[in-house]
Amino acid sequence: MEKAAQPKAGMPNRIVAYDRARALAVVGMIFVNTCKIMGVNHFKPWWMDTLARLVTGRAAVLFVMLAGAGIVLAYDRAYDHEKPLVRGRLIARASWLCIFGMLLMLVWNADILHYYTAFIAFGVLLLDWRTARLKNILTMTVAASMAVCALVTYDIEGGQILEEVAAPGLMGLVGDYFFFSKYYPVFPWFCFFLLGMLIGRLERFPERGRFHLIFITSSLCFVGIELFSAMLNAETIAGRWVDIDLPLWRAFSLSEAFPVAPLFVFSAGASGLATISLLRLLSERKPLFGSFSPLAAFGRLSLTVYISHILIGTVYCRWIDNRHALATADRALLFSTVFILAGMVFAAAWTRRFKKGPLEMVLDALSRMFLPRRNLSLRPSTEALSDG
Repeated sequence: MEKAAQPKAGMPNRIVAYDRARALAVVGMIFVNTCKIMGVNHFKPWWMDTLARLVTGRAAVLFVMLAGAGIVLAYDRAYDHEKPLVRGRLIARASWLCIFGMLLMLVWNADILHYYTAFIAFGVLLLDWRTARLKNILTMTVAASMAVCALVTYDIEGGQILEEVAAPGLMGLVGDYFFFSKYYPVFPWFCFFLLGMLIGRLERFPERGRFHLIFITSSLCFVGIELFSAMLNAETIAGRWVDIDLPLWRAFSLSEAFPVAPLFVFSAGASGLATISLLRLLSERKPLFGSFSPLAAFGRLSLTVYISHILIGTVYCRWIDNRHALATADRALLFSTVFILAGMVFAAAWTRRFKKGPLEMVLDALSRMFLPRRNLSLRPSTEALSDG
């Protein structure tokens, strides 16, 4: 097992950076999920539609990466004799998140919380593994994901191959749901979780130049992959030599999130790394408003915000259907903006009195219910990273 470095004076600022990153992830998911709830698929002008496409899926990738980083940070902040209890708490949190997610699926079929059970359960088993072994596992997982992503994308684009090889019975359904689902399958989404764990391990020996390099490299990769995908799907470029509507061509040329195409794995991973590293670099500069940060407060309430925007958005959409017959892109954008601004005001006021959000407090109490009653030596700001 690799030993973590002792906490340094700048640790609280770095935790705020991760809270802000989680807030950006939640903001993106609110926008994307609201559009899906209201059945909005296109925006005008074109740049708004392009922005919506880029945010789709990448916000959830950032959320998963931060979950991976969060369990590492929470684990590293505990004393050695308390680490078994930390692992138990993390498993308990994952189990309750699974229940929350299954209940949420009664109104929302694209929930991500119940997939956390698989991600965190596997992640907890790897907490004591050396970084080199984690990198090897990530490499193998990425390799397996390429085949799975190409197969699923090929099938959904018209290849019709999965139904011919799918196993019958309950095990076939479980395998199809966790490995060939349109939303958040284990491959490749566990890749993003592992990448987040590696980011969390960078905080054991943080170096300023390291995050500069990550930001520059990942930004260039993200832009390059998106331009390459656009060229492969442009009628005026690739369309001259190949039928770009062929399922096999689209399986390897798209950079889409649902289903996850192979190019998206690298594009989304790069965009997540760029966002986290940028916020980490900004955290090392003197904050404009002292220790107060509405964006960080919003990130601290990520679980509360995520669940509430699904429930409130569903009610709002049904009200629109009853009163106005059809939801529009403008109404989806209006709801997202108002909800985000109201959520930031609420989060800023709430965190002045409480260290955790309402549902985060419920989750924490439920997680402690079946575990020994001992106080962990975790700082609340770090412990909160593993809540959502």
